[in-house]
Amino acid sequence: MKKILLFAFVITLFSCHENLEERAAREVKEYTEKKCPVAIDQYTIIDSITFDKSTKTVHSYYSLRGDADSTGILNDDNVRPALIDELKRNTNNRMYKEAGFRFAYTYTSASRKGLVLYETLLTTKDYQ
Repeated sequence: MKKILLFAFVITLFSCHENLEERAAREVKEYTEKKCPVAIDQYTIIDSITFDKSTKTVHSYYSLRGDADSTGILNDDNVRPALIDELKRNTNNRMYKEAGFRFAYTYTSASRKGLVLYETLLTTKDYQ
């Protein structure tokens, strides 16, 4: 009887287990629904995060306001190194980084809806 109960428990445990891509999709959806939009600082608002299973890409969308809400301020020379450094130091994404996920960032204007101020994509060669 104990063996049957143990077997049933193990089957239930593994049948409910989600893979890493499913977990990423769930986590970013939950974060977006519960916390977004939220101000990161006086200039930056995180609007949402999405996950693309086919490319294993976590995509963060931000709006910029105030002095940061201007074309030409953000570029690869001043933003990309900071994003790479943050991604390397951030332990919350450890399992996703180990699985080779990609991380995309899009910054748009808060005052001019839809105007993309900066976009970049970080891959394993950037953060490992």
